[in-house]
Amino acid sequence: MTAQLTHCGLPDGMTRWKFFGLIETARRQLGLSKGAIAYLKVAISNTMEEDYSAGRICSFWTSVTKIAAQAGMDRRQVARIEGHLVQHGFLAKTASDHSRRAGCRRDGKIGYEFGVNLAPLIKRVAEIQAAAARAAFEKDEAERLRTRIKKLFGDIRRLQFGEAMEAAEEVLPNRRPSTIQNFERLKQVTEALEAVWDEFSLKNSRGEKSLQCDNSPPPNTSKENREKNCSSNLAATPDPVRLAPGQAALLASKPLQEIIELYWNSFDSRGPLSWRTIQLAVRERADQLGISSSVWQRQCQVIGAQGATLCLLIADRNAERTDGYRVRDPAAAFIGMVRSERRRGAVIQCLLGELSDFIGAQANGL
Repeated sequence: MTAQLTHCGLPDGMTRWKFFGLIETARRQLGLSKGAIAYLKVAISNTMEEDYSAGRICSFWTSVTKIAAQAGMDRRQVARIEGHLVQHGFLAKTASDHSRRAGCRRDGKIGYEFGVNLAPLIKRVAEIQAAAARAAFEKDEAERLRTRIKKLFGDIRRLQFGEAMEAAEEVLPNRRPSTIQNFERLKQVTEALEAVWDEFSLKNSRGEKSLQCDNSPPPNTSKENREKNCSSNLAATPDPVRLAPGQAALLASKPLQEIIELYWNSFDSRGPLSWRTIQLAVRERADQLGISSSVWQRQCQVIGAQGATLCLLIADRNAERTDGYRVRDPAAAFIGMVRSERRRGAVIQCLLGELSDFIGAQANGL
């Protein structure tokens, strides 16, 4: 029985407490209660670091009474939590409900055990990593959404339309986004307020135009201004880059490919790779490179989310190169690329083509 409850170990460099930190971060995404987290903290504290090495048995046989005392819970609560964790594939019980728990260690290695085995939890480490990454992203995004909601309320109030404020307060009566803890609810409120803003700001702008139409100066139709306006409009709305998500992943740096792999497991269930997965992975990589949420959001507003995603992907990949296209500071290069794309357009397309040729030549040994 115990031979089947060994595991493949944690990734290199990950300790048992780093692993627990990921579980704690991803609590909501994994569907775990605070009581379950308290239980798992006690469970991990009753194991040893060596138990998480590949091929080992990771188990503990502490009694329910002692677990309850260590976790600050009663025995019935511990029993319910254990049952939930076993039922949902986080733990495996190797002792019956009413039998005495026991085990044996020799030279620090578990020889046999009749208790609770953590192998199922360790085997889900990739899923837990992806869930923790998603939780971290949602935490940052939630702060951005709360700031956005506050700004929308201010913008709507400045329209001085009673109907507009009534519509906004129907969406969020207390006007306090800090009271919303659910990420999906935050997105819904933001989208609803943006719809209110779009509707009433359009009415406001139409009213202003009707009042000013008699006094408006004639349009300037000189050749110089026509050329200037046309060129700036082209830069503001560049042609979309045609690139499949799978192709983008092949062009990514090694660290970014690892993040994409985690999100691919979590969001796409290892099916066809989606742009959403690429964008979430690139956003996390941007955070690793020191690009704040506010800076990232501004670049997305300038050239769109896909454009910003590709700029970061290219800058990050070129940081691994040693030729003339080498990038020393990916964050600075990313911002520079966004500016160039905004001003001239087609910069992303050109750099993607060059990067594709470079990677193809490397694959062919040229």
